[in-house]
Amino acid sequence: MGSHLSLTTRLSLVFSISMLAIWSVVSLVLIQALDHHFARQDQTDIRGRIILAENFLSAHVQSNNRDWSVLQARLSDALSGHGGYYLQMTDLNGKTLVTVGPHSQTPSQTGLSRPLPAPEALPLAESWIENGIRYRSMTEQFVLNGLPSVSASTGLPDSVLIRVALDTSYHQHFIDDIKIGLAWLTGGIALVSVLLGWFASRMGLTPLHSLARLSARVTANRLDHRLPVAGAPAELHGPINAFNDMLDRLEDSFQRLTAFSSDIAHELRTPVNSLMMQTQVALAHPRHAEEYKEVLYANLETAERLARMIGEMLFLAKSEQGQLGMQPQPLALADELDELLEFFEPLASEQQVRLQRRGNGRLLGDKSMLQRAFSNLLTNAIRYTPAQGEVRISIGSNAEGTTVQVANPGPAIPPEQWPRLFDRFYRADSARQPVTEGTGLGLAIAKAIISAHGGSLSVQSDERETCFTAWFPTGPGAVTT
Repeated sequence: MGSHLSLTTRLSLVFSISMLAIWSVVSLVLIQALDHHFARQDQTDIRGRIILAENFLSAHVQSNNRDWSVLQARLSDALSGHGGYYLQMTDLNGKTLVTVGPHSQTPSQTGLSRPLPAPEALPLAESWIENGIRYRSMTEQFVLNGLPSVSASTGLPDSVLIRVALDTSYHQHFIDDIKIGLAWLTGGIALVSVLLGWFASRMGLTPLHSLARLSARVTANRLDHRLPVAGAPAELHGPINAFNDMLDRLEDSFQRLTAFSSDIAHELRTPVNSLMMQTQVALAHPRHAEEYKEVLYANLETAERLARMIGEMLFLAKSEQGQLGMQPQPLALADELDELLEFFEPLASEQQVRLQRRGNGRLLGDKSMLQRAFSNLLTNAIRYTPAQGEVRISIGSNAEGTTVQVANPGPAIPPEQWPRLFDRFYRADSARQPVTEGTGLGLAIAKAIISAHGGSLSVQSDERETCFTAWFPTGPGAVTT
């Protein structure tokens, strides 16, 4: 079928062709069954006529009547009520003794001139077509010497070959009428099957049409439409559920994108407004060089924060597109984390926070990126740990992978906020502390880096502590480049 045909047309044609194929097989079997039935019936009738001819021949010979024309007349009368039968008697030398045909016609007059078979091949049943008519016949040998009052001195032949042939035109006409009727019926079935196939296809594809109409109504501002599964065929439940799941993901993505756009506008507006305000204040009145220098330093600090935020956003964009350019190498996590703890020790001491690491493990990963991810987790933990608290880093390994946990004491984070902690610019400050010196992208970057290594980052929080768990699978295939 051409690719330009609609699915409804294809299903209708397949249904019609299947129906016609089944009906053709049924019709062929019916015709063959009728032909076989008539063949058996004809052979039974022909056999009966041969027995009748043998009885007449036996009676004629035992009456000492040597006039074959008398026997022919008797057989003609006996077969006169049975049209289509031809009877022929010959001796073994081929001399014709009796010939009888319907309506006083002999086989030679109708063109039925098929030679008799040899005596050693008898009895023999035959079927052939002559002058457009199918004939069926049976030939048998009747021995006269075995009859009473018959001897070689009577002048009768020793044996007589008896053939009875039947013109099957009546059966042929009946089968031809059946074939014509079946042909008309086939045409009707073809038309009905096309209509039924089209109707069934239209009914079965209604959910797909609804899916198309629903897709046309979906826009960025209207993602709340869903296709109902109830009433749809079981074969379409999978595509419908997949389509609805896709709409769920799109709706969630658009909501996140909208929130992200709002957040980024808010995050960028604050430093930009600070730059503008400080610059306007500095230009409002003449000032000394030292005052201008202080303003420039303040502007530089704000610009650096903007640059850091833009760099982190570009990093996240590359991670989503798989363009981080990873350079994996074997790493001893204990050494790498000890190096980070030494770097963060001054900051932790300033906030009166203790740092502790325990456990060991090895990992195949990008050193600089993993240091960045763990630095973000440590910065986040130190920032929200109260004075005299302790940040604990635990490393664990098993056959399935390696786990790094960063835990710190502090107020609990509500479970409904856990999935959003890794969103860009999202802060759970209301649940922890109002201090927000970062850009709000640290946890998002940490999750992106860990995901690029084939791992996962999760969080658990209760009244005692908040714990971030990074899990990395075992094997070199875990790193995606």
